[in-house]
Amino acid sequence: MNAAGSLYFADEGYLTWQKNLVEPYLKQCQKYAYFHSYDGAAIFYQQYLAAGADTCIVISHGFSEFAEKYNEVIYYFLQQGCSVYILEHRGHGYSEREVSDDQKVYIRDFEDYIKDLDCFMKKMNYRMERHRILFAHSMGGAVAARYIEEHPKVFERAILSSPMFRMQTGKYPWWVAKMTADFYVRTKRGERYAAGQTGFDSRPDFEHSSCISRERYDYIFEKRLKNSRYQTNGSTYGWLLAAMRATETLMRKKNLERIKIPILIFIAGNDQMVDNRAIAVFENRVETAALVCMPASKHEIFNADYQTRCRYYQEIFDFILQNRREKHETEIK
Repeated sequence: MNAAGSLYFADEGYLTWQKNLVEPYLKQCQKYAYFHSYDGAAIFYQQYLAAGADTCIVISHGFSEFAEKYNEVIYYFLQQGCSVYILEHRGHGYSEREVSDDQKVYIRDFEDYIKDLDCFMKKMNYRMERHRILFAHSMGGAVAARYIEEHPKVFERAILSSPMFRMQTGKYPWWVAKMTADFYVRTKRGERYAAGQTGFDSRPDFEHSSCISRERYDYIFEKRLKNSRYQTNGSTYGWLLAAMRATETLMRKKNLERIKIPILIFIAGNDQMVDNRAIAVFENRVETAALVCMPASKHEIFNADYQTRCRYYQEIFDFILQNRREKHETEIK
C-alpha cells in the first residue's frame, strides 16, 4: 500500500470511497468509551487497533473539530500498521461541555486540555502499544506542544500539522484582541462569542474554508449537518484568552528547551488561521524540530490538493518508519 495510486485517494469518488470502504473498515476495528478526567469531566475517545501493531498514534484534534473528521487520516495510519487513539477535547464532540450552548467553544483554562490528555495517557498506559507518536493539528498542536513540554518522555516523536503556536487575530492586533478578551472574562462575560464569531451555519461555505479539496469539505460538512454534537463552531472570549495565554507560555524559551524528542512540523503556505512566524521561531529554538512547508496548502493540509496530500503523508510515514528503525537498532544493541 505504498504506491501513491493505491494509498492517497484522489478527489473523484471520494464520498463513495469513504462510505463503502473506509467507514466499514474503521467500524470493524473501532472501540469507543468515556474516561473521567482529573476534575471528573467525561471525555469521549475512540481507539482503532491494528493487529500486531507495536506503534500507536495519538491524535489531538483542532478547534471545533471531532473524531470522525479524521476518518481518512486514521485509515492511513492503520494501513501503515499503527493503532490509533483519538480523544475529543472537552467542549468538543461527545465530550463534556462547560457551557450550555453546544456551538460555543469555551474553556476556563487551556491547561485543562493538557490535563485531560495526561489523564488519558495514564489510564490507557497498560493498553497502548509500546511505541507512541503524537499527531496534532492546529489548536491540538498547542495542546501537544504544552503536553510535551510538561511530559517530555511519554511520546517518542510528534507530528504537528499547522500548529497553533500563535493564532491570527484578523483585523485586530494581538494585544487588542487579548486585552478585549481579558476585559470580558474579568467582567464575567467570558462565555460570550468573541468578536466575529458565531454559531454553526447550515449553509456550506467552501470558498472561505481551510480546505482545498471540495469533496473532503463536503464529507465533513455533511457530518456536521447531521449531528448537533459536531456543530461546535465559534470561540468565546474565555477560550480566546485561555488560548492566547497558553501559546505565550508554550513559546517561552525555558519551556521550549524541555522538548527533546524529534518533532516533524508542517506549515501551510496559505494559512489564514495560525501565524506561521511563530512556527518558524519554534522550529529555530527546538533543536529536534524539522519544518516542512506546503506552499500551496490552506490550514488543513490533510484536505489540500492531491499532490500536496501525497507529499504530506509520505513525509509522515517516513517519519514513523525512521522511528521504527531507530528503536529496532537500539533493541539489537
